[in-house]
Amino acid sequence: MKLKTRPEDFVVDESADFTPDPAGAHFVYELTKRSVATLEALSILARRNKLRATELSAAGLKDKHGLTRQLFSSARPLKSDTGDERLELRFVGKARAPLTAAIILGNRFRIVMRNLSPAEQAVLAANAEEIQQAGVPNYYDNQRFGGIAHGQGFIAKALARGDCEEAVRLHLAAPHRKQSMRDKTNRRLAIEHWGDWATLYDRMTRSPERALVAYLQEHPGDWAGCFERITPALRTLFVAAYQSFLFNRVLTSVIAAACPEHEWLHNRSGELAFHRRLPAQDLRELELPLLGASTRLAEYPAVGTHVEAVLALEGVSLEQLRLAGLQRTRFKAASRKALMTPGGFKMELPQADDLNEGRAKVTVCFDLPRGSFATIVTRRLVLGAQRPADQSGGSES
Repeated sequence: MKLKTRPEDFVVDESADFTPDPAGAHFVYELTKRSVATLEALSILARRNKLRATELSAAGLKDKHGLTRQLFSSARPLKSDTGDERLELRFVGKARAPLTAAIILGNRFRIVMRNLSPAEQAVLAANAEEIQQAGVPNYYDNQRFGGIAHGQGFIAKALARGDCEEAVRLHLAAPHRKQSMRDKTNRRLAIEHWGDWATLYDRMTRSPERALVAYLQEHPGDWAGCFERITPALRTLFVAAYQSFLFNRVLTSVIAAACPEHEWLHNRSGELAFHRRLPAQDLRELELPLLGASTRLAEYPAVGTHVEAVLALEGVSLEQLRLAGLQRTRFKAASRKALMTPGGFKMELPQADDLNEGRAKVTVCFDLPRGSFATIVTRRLVLGAQRPADQSGGSES
């Protein structure tokens, strides 16, 4: 299976609870974007309008690889001409405060699943029926981890262990394949000249990372202070990636224990257990913690032992998630449903794939709650028919 071959193959429409307020001081726009991440799009719009990035606030983050529509707010009115053919703006009204994720009700997806093998086609109908009857594990998928862990470890795990130098190193000196050539070059230079901040600063291209090196020149050894000068949005992503990894590990443990007839799939957070039918103890109402120092395991009696086992394997405690020594970076404790059930599910009959000779394509449409991953649903649709490339997670990128 292949996803996101073209932007039009992965369409996301945000559903938001937003009512314009003519007396509001913030300007709200609908952003339509193609093949660009939300934060990158906002950065482009901020530069175009000579604003700081912090003056633009998106309700949520949408996938880079697709055609997506979402709301965001601006402290000032924006030019209708975005200066970028990948971005379109439509003014929808005003708001009294910057938009936050609280207004998002969910997302509607229209996805074309391409390059389907005969084995994958054969399991679609039965898997679709099982999904509607028993739901799908509410895992975080590769988009949550891509470019953050990049094979060398989670930045926020280093923070939890009190190793701020390692966290800074993973940010400054760990290139990965999806970065621009400038960013890769800067990070390779950081590997070569780590600790020689004067030489590294002179050789790096101007960038936010170079500004961090300048700070280390003046404050050698102040790793915590350096880390907290990383863009707030990035620091939030670093924490979210590791928090999501922990959630996936706990949920996998819960499903594997509760559902004897489970099967395995792989993503960048590791092996994930998927059920086909619900056990006698229905998991539909079960909530799992998104871990933070303030998480009270007594509030999650059904999963407390699973959480403790995962933390023990990670060598991290809840108290360490307080991130001692950091003032502006934190794990925010919350909870998340164990299962998601796609609403308004529709699946067309397989057709010949016009982009992959001899293969089939299928279009599926469904609604998901805020924060749930559509690619987890598409993975579940071909459960039992995965080829080696699918097991590696590579077909999802």
